[in-house]
Amino acid sequence: MSHKVDVNILGKKFSIRTDDNPEAVEAAAELVREQIDELRELGATVGSDRLITLAALNLAGELLKKSEVEIQNIDTIISALDDVVSQAEGLAKVPLR
Repeated sequence: MSHKVDVNILGKKFSIRTDDNPEAVEAAAELVREQIDELRELGATVGSDRLITLAALNLAGELLKKSEVEIQNIDTIISALDDVVSQAEGLAKVPLR
């Protein structure tokens, strides 16, 4: 079921349609607003469209970094599981006394 969510960013109203939880859209808009506030605190004095774009790029960059870390974690787990399987295979070949 599609939901309509109205969010306000930099005084601009955006009507978003989503099949997901409307609260997730509101939370995403809040993240964008927080990122914009951080950019302003750093002294960014650019137009609102550019500010929104910079915020989106920063958030996308953070998401990519987190994805890379998750992939590294998965690779570490797979490697550990491979070691366990190798050890188990080695134990299976040991003759019983």
